[in-house]
Amino acid sequence: MSSLTTTCFLLALIGCISGQFLPQAQFEVARKGRTKMLSCTVDSSVTLSSTAIHFYRQKPGDALQRILYFAAGASKATLEPEFTRRFSSGKKDKTFTVTISNINDDDAATYYFALWRGDTHLLLFVLACHIVDNDKVFSSGTRVYVTAGSLSVDPKVSVYPMSRVQTNQKRVMLCQARDMFPDLVKFTWQAVDQNGNKVDLKDEEILEQREDQEVKITSMLIVDKQKGRDYTFSCSVQHGSKNPTITIPKDPDPDPVHVPAQTCPTSKPKAHEEKEKVKKEEEKEEEKPIYDGFELRRSLYLFSVTYVVLLVKNILYFCTVSFLLYKRYTANKETLRSQAR
Repeated sequence: MSSLTTTCFLLALIGCISGQFLPQAQFEVARKGRTKMLSCTVDSSVTLSSTAIHFYRQKPGDALQRILYFAAGASKATLEPEFTRRFSSGKKDKTFTVTISNINDDDAATYYFALWRGDTHLLLFVLACHIVDNDKVFSSGTRVYVTAGSLSVDPKVSVYPMSRVQTNQKRVMLCQARDMFPDLVKFTWQAVDQNGNKVDLKDEEILEQREDQEVKITSMLIVDKQKGRDYTFSCSVQHGSKNPTITIPKDPDPDPVHVPAQTCPTSKPKAHEEKEKVKKEEEKEEEKPIYDGFELRRSLYLFSVTYVVLLVKNILYFCTVSFLLYKRYTANKETLRSQAR
């Protein structure tokens, strides 16, 4: 590779690495009719005098829409014609802000800042950043939820003890977040060894299950049994600015060792006595169900007799009360007739 090609490649790679944004807020909750400000800070290595900053909106299932952009070296943004009424912008040092006024349902979307590298044209060498045709890098994005009610609700985080060793020699850990709003969380698994050193979990299998009806998201970490025995694991759940961490409890005896019981040889007479004893116990057990069946039938008979007696008693009571009420009604009727005469 020639020195010129190497220099071009390094310049392009440096431009790609430096053209980044600091992490944005994971989400924002906005009430209808209110105002919401979104902000993003570019990396200190970015030269704004030769770099353009763009601001995009993406609704679920739709393409990106550019709302405004800061030209290279500009302190004021240029808005697209259809977004001139409710969007305003600002810039301070390397931090850019966009304010949305009079929030409505149409503003529920994900918003991105994008960086246009105007100081380099070496587009062919930016493949290391997975950018094709354009030297453009997007921020992590902020999801905006629009609501007429209360604001965000923190999740209830639960963890479950590490499972026993499965047939595939793996162990499973579960971390669950539920009853939160918005239903957008990020799980992070961490592990430390017996010396307190952090362990890389990039090679482990991590699965995630979402239940929208109950607003419940579960993350599952699968590790081999050796790591499950030697390491201490914890789960962090990021929801907005809060990021609680809970340690996964371990089973006090996760992998019990089964030792086969040793039997001592017995003499033939003793073995015969044991056999006779077992036979007598089996005979007793066969007699017991017969006796228990008799007791059950007897109890059912007594219950039936008691029920019939109570039923007859209630019928007699009903008839007596009805007769007395009839006699009282007849007497009152005769009294009224005599008074009318």
